[in-house]
Amino acid sequence: MNENATSEPIIQVRDLEVSYGDFKVLKGVSFDVMRGETFVILGGSGCGKSTLLRNLVGLMRPAAGRILINGQDFTAMSDNDRMEIRKRMGMCFQGSALFGSMTVGDNVALPLREHTKLEESTIDIMTKIKLELVGLGGFEGFMPSELSGGMKKRAGLARAMAMDPKMIFYDEPSAGLDPIVAAGLDMLIRKMQSTFNLTSIVVTHEMSSVELIADRVCFLKNGEVVAIGTREEIAASGHPFVQQFMARRPEDEGSDREDYLRSLTGA
Repeated sequence: MNENATSEPIIQVRDLEVSYGDFKVLKGVSFDVMRGETFVILGGSGCGKSTLLRNLVGLMRPAAGRILINGQDFTAMSDNDRMEIRKRMGMCFQGSALFGSMTVGDNVALPLREHTKLEESTIDIMTKIKLELVGLGGFEGFMPSELSGGMKKRAGLARAMAMDPKMIFYDEPSAGLDPIVAAGLDMLIRKMQSTFNLTSIVVTHEMSSVELIADRVCFLKNGEVVAIGTREEIAASGHPFVQQFMARRPEDEGSDREDYLRSLTGA
């Protein structure tokens, strides 16, 4: 585990259940995230990763169960109290979620303008510092449309860091990037964590990213935790789905072939 991580949980998830109508997406999910670690939520498409993330950052309330942050029940708080907790969180969205009508600098400065009473000159300095941290020094006057995909992700990270959060959440950070750019972003995530002693929660399905950034991994399948532990512990897991996922084996090779042949014959 990362040397800055502690055995003290900063997030505790207990028996979390989330439903969309009659469909139960999360089914009694429980785990702890330790202060200062990079905790990866891993699983296939549709397993509940993004829904879990939305609950962790307070964009949804669960049907049942609790999320404790620093020992406080985040799920039971008033909206105002939840907002105060969320100010100490940073969020990196899958598509970077930059405002296209605003410069990169204005995107990064937005949380500071919305949630602080700092002088504009101070905000300008802090914005430049955050862009320097992610390798975008001098790009504050650019528009998002003028950036590459990887640069947009870095700008999104700079914005997430604007309020000096204690926790930072990433939704599929390397999605849509080529392997070289994705690896660079993974290393930047690791650098941010170690430099600022951040607690990082990363939702992904990319095993290559897991190898580079994860201290511990929570493996989801059909809304349930099927394995949790370090990368080595996950690799040694005897759970058949975990082994199938890591080996990149398809669900059922025989049935796929039969379905394809039937489609050709019209049967």
